[in-house]
Amino acid sequence: MKCSLPLQLLLATLLTLSISATEAQDTISSLNSQPALSAKPKNPNSFWRRLSVGGQIGFQFGTVTGIVIAPDIKVRTIDQLYVGLRLMYQYYYYRDWYWDRNANEFLDYSSNVFGSGVYLRYYLRSLFSNFFGNFYAHVEYEYLFYTLPFVQTDPPPIGYIEDPYGNWYVPGSQYIGINSFFVGGGYSQPLGGRVFLDFMVLFNLNDSYNSPYTNPIIRIGVGVGL
Repeated sequence: MKCSLPLQLLLATLLTLSISATEAQDTISSLNSQPALSAKPKNPNSFWRRLSVGGQIGFQFGTVTGIVIAPDIKVRTIDQLYVGLRLMYQYYYYRDWYWDRNANEFLDYSSNVFGSGVYLRYYLRSLFSNFFGNFYAHVEYEYLFYTLPFVQTDPPPIGYIEDPYGNWYVPGSQYIGINSFFVGGGYSQPLGGRVFLDFMVLFNLNDSYNSPYTNPIIRIGVGVGL
């Protein structure tokens, strides 16, 4: 059901907070800023130094209320290629979304969305030593599912329920599964120290009626290197 979820409203302006392990240069110092000779530098190629965690938190309030929580974790594999996993939970609420022609009144709509996704991300750091190395390519597969409080029908029966897009429903429950394939890229802008700003633009290749997204999909995040 196109536009049935507030994600397309949230993601266009969503500010995400990511806590990520980056490839920032190790610095070891003592209290007087002199080198600590007894300290042992961390191995930048160890598993924990290649692991990154982060996520997204989004809110929207008003006629459409939505809460998005999407943690993710990724690990650097070969060169600058990362493999990641995202989990998704969203609660959304639409006020006066359906019109019940039998009772002549509006009906509210709320539901819980669950899902997950896997992605590949490749940074250009091995190709460029300047700011071009902060660009990256991103591909992702995501699956979401939720339950509608009504079952879509055609043609409409007597006393049918209608949504704002002229679709007809009857009381019941309907399981909705959504497959999305994203391609795109982004840029990570260092802000100083281990803090950076992450900007991404994605396109959904499976932009169906039930898709909660409208192309292009914009994600903006702030990251802190551990």
